[in-house]
Amino acid sequence: MQQVHISRWGNSLGFRIPRGIADSLDIQAGDTLELTPAEGGLMLKKVPPTGKRYALADILDSFAPSSTRPEVDFGKPQGEEIW
Repeated sequence: MQQVHISRWGNSLGFRIPRGIADSLDIQAGDTLELTPAEGGLMLKKVPPTGKRYALADILDSFAPSSTRPEVDFGKPQGEEIW
């Protein structure tokens, strides 16, 4: 059993999950946890990820240059733009 210190985070309260516990439960930064009041305490449960996370490489691989719109010519510079 480990004890943690409660800290103020803005208008909320928070605590840190010790590394050993996070590792044993496979909790990583960015994961979502469900917090439920329980008799005499709190219950934390890891929420499985929903939806697909996209990597930039996957997005660029699906890019088809033929689906782009034609270039639009707005004429000569009107101010002090450098083209």
